[in-house]
Amino acid sequence: MPTLEVKFSGGGRTTCVIERGALRRVPDLCAEAGLAGASALLCDARLLALPHREALLALGEPLARPVNEQRKTLAEVEAMCEVLSARGLQRDGYVIAVGGGVLTDLAGFAAAVYLRGVPWVSVPSTLLAQVDAGLGGKTGANLRSGKNLVGAFHQPRLVVCDPDLLATLPPRERWSGLAEVVKCALLEGGELLELCERNLEQAAGGDAEALLPLIEGAVRLKARIVSGDEREGGARAFLNLGHTVGHALEAATQYAHFTHGEAVALGLRGAIELSSPMPDRDRALKLVERLQIAAPTQLDADRREAALQAMTLDKKARRGVVRFVVLERIGAPALREVTPAECVKALSEALK
Repeated sequence: MPTLEVKFSGGGRTTCVIERGALRRVPDLCAEAGLAGASALLCDARLLALPHREALLALGEPLARPVNEQRKTLAEVEAMCEVLSARGLQRDGYVIAVGGGVLTDLAGFAAAVYLRGVPWVSVPSTLLAQVDAGLGGKTGANLRSGKNLVGAFHQPRLVVCDPDLLATLPPRERWSGLAEVVKCALLEGGELLELCERNLEQAAGGDAEALLPLIEGAVRLKARIVSGDEREGGARAFLNLGHTVGHALEAATQYAHFTHGEAVALGLRGAIELSSPMPDRDRALKLVERLQIAAPTQLDADRREAALQAMTLDKKARRGVVRFVVLERIGAPALREVTPAECVKALSEALK
């Protein structure tokens, strides 16, 4: 499987390894990436009850945290930093983060602020994290008013995507990750789109042969975009296709109703609705509609209003004006300002 070198204009670089069984090679991969000091392992507590326990313990004594979107807070970042301090981690050391996107976001943020920044390694353990949160250096936490409103850009020195970690995921979590893959396919078009159209259900069922090329395609797209726009001054904003509505739905339901991928899948419906005229709209919508959403999509009036309010706090907003990522066609995203009425239209389409 491929090893990608992602170089950034500021001089930094991230090595991304996609390989079955790579979890057991993390110490060697860290050494190859030039990480030589003492390490501290931060991991999702749930992983210690799964078959990966032995490989995890081989990486060191873990700080195991019970993480979820409701616990993605500054208090959790502080708790992580306190442990790093108690263990005496110094600037020549590094953090290894093993878990889903919530864990890697939090641990990456802790690495960004502890001692004003120490290196870190991302080992995403969910499909969603492998194709999205694990790569790109966006770290952070939620506020009550919205998702990921506090954080830092802090690139991991190394990203290790081991598809074998996905074998124990429940189907809902695989569908959640596939929403981000479909997003990438709509941004990219071409072979990745065709792979999604051909193999989506097989990948959701855990078929490794169907999953591997989807992971690789999504990672390659993200690597290409973030290497050219590390801090989201331009094209990187396109990776937020579906996220304006998606993040708003998560915030309005206190991060307890939808998975992130489910919210993004709904957000993709809204984005496609605002993309008209779009010559291949039906093809895009047909693929999005295949994404399975377990949570009920009917929300009461108060939650709908809360979602509309949350849209105004979206990170792409400028001077209070909401900006949506839309599609001129599959493979051709654009960013445009939308009216309050269009926000209502997008939300209504998402929740229909």
